[in-house]
Amino acid sequence: MAIKFAIYSIDITATLNPWNANPQPATFIDLAEEPIHGTYDMESGTRGRGCRIQTLSSVFDQDFGVQEEDAAITLSLQDIPFTTVQAAALEVAFAAVDINYYFTDSVNCWMVKFAKPGGLKLRRNMFWKAQAADVFSIELALKVNSKTI
Repeated sequence: MAIKFAIYSIDITATLNPWNANPQPATFIDLAEEPIHGTYDMESGTRGRGCRIQTLSSVFDQDFGVQEEDAAITLSLQDIPFTTVQAAALEVAFAAVDINYYFTDSVNCWMVKFAKPGGLKLRRNMFWKAQAADVFSIELALKVNSKTI
């Protein structure tokens, strides 16, 4: 099975296969298959919280452990077939304020929010547009609320 990426609304139960979910989620954005010429990092966030405070005669270390909410996911897809309808749906999902979504790579599933600012970059490939095809490059940055599956 090929790796596929999708972002979908939390109005259904979390699933690794939202393509065949019944009922279908209200918001469903298919991000295509594994990036051959892109990057995917499901551990791009920081690992652990803490700080070191220097005093006049020593140091004081504070360690708050690893927090699941510190995780982040980045995905960069280069020149993938992506319709303008899909691009518009992705823009609407990004523009929504404080909304949770599920993100799946068909192996894992997380409840996420778009990172703001800079959580979405869409670039249309004008060469392919001149050939009457919609091809986009997409960069996503997502903040993890929890790992669901």
